[in-house]
Amino acid sequence: MTMIRVGIIGCDSTHTENYAAILNRDIAGNGMRATRLWGVDAKQARAKATATGIDIVTDSIEAAMEDVDAVMVLNRWGDDHFAPSMQAIKKGLPLFVDKPMCDDPTEAVTLVRAAHAAHVPLMSGSAVRYDPSMMTLLADLPRIGRPRSVVFTLPQTWRLYGVHAIEIMHAVFGSGAIDVTAIRDPQTDIVTARWPNGQIGIANQIRDAWTGMLCVVVGDSGWTNAEIRISDTVNGVPHMYVNLIKRFRRMLNGEPPPTTPGELVEVVRVSAAANRSAAESRQVPMSEIPALQDL
Repeated sequence: MTMIRVGIIGCDSTHTENYAAILNRDIAGNGMRATRLWGVDAKQARAKATATGIDIVTDSIEAAMEDVDAVMVLNRWGDDHFAPSMQAIKKGLPLFVDKPMCDDPTEAVTLVRAAHAAHVPLMSGSAVRYDPSMMTLLADLPRIGRPRSVVFTLPQTWRLYGVHAIEIMHAVFGSGAIDVTAIRDPQTDIVTARWPNGQIGIANQIRDAWTGMLCVVVGDSGWTNAEIRISDTVNGVPHMYVNLIKRFRRMLNGEPPPTTPGELVEVVRVSAAANRSAAESRQVPMSEIPALQDL
């Protein structure tokens, strides 16, 4: 198996050390290695590189993309993803962009268009999709008939974790949300997204609640659920991250990315609609949010 060298951009979240550990300890067993790391905080980058066995800490994003075969953009915040992702695409490097891919739907459209035009494989999204319990839920959907409701309860802030709920709604319903309503206060976010034909997704975000996540899907003829725990680990790292890296490698081996360009953009659009709804205290039609036209 050919060794894949990976350059990592960003070290301001725990995802950096988790993904680097999976790669450099070969926990996923798929012949990948993190060889270069860049972060805004050079001291933090050096510490994480030492802890995970990354060979080179660079002084620029561009240098982190030299002599590598793929890139992972792992900055914590979505508004820090666009510029380095575009650099990777211009270099022709396949890439994974951490969640959320972007905060701005216009940037999301530009990014997926650039990747498509350059024939660069692009994977992005929430690791929750790859949690074993969530994978079981998604495989169980045919049993419950047409999905009608997704209710996802999660901790933390909407900016940091809201994408987890939105992505699972899209994994269940597909693209095509018609409007979004969000209510926000200092302790909670309640976000409701409607799809055609009576399908509805609800995210209940409680800032200081239990740190796990719970998803319940109700269909025409049954229901299914998943409990997502970060404590579900493989050799000390969350199981969902190991599964994500395995899927990333499959894309690098030539499989299509797990989500379409359209769905990548739709997740960003629904998140943006939720933020607009909360700020303006109104229901936001998805027609207001910039969309991806046909590639």
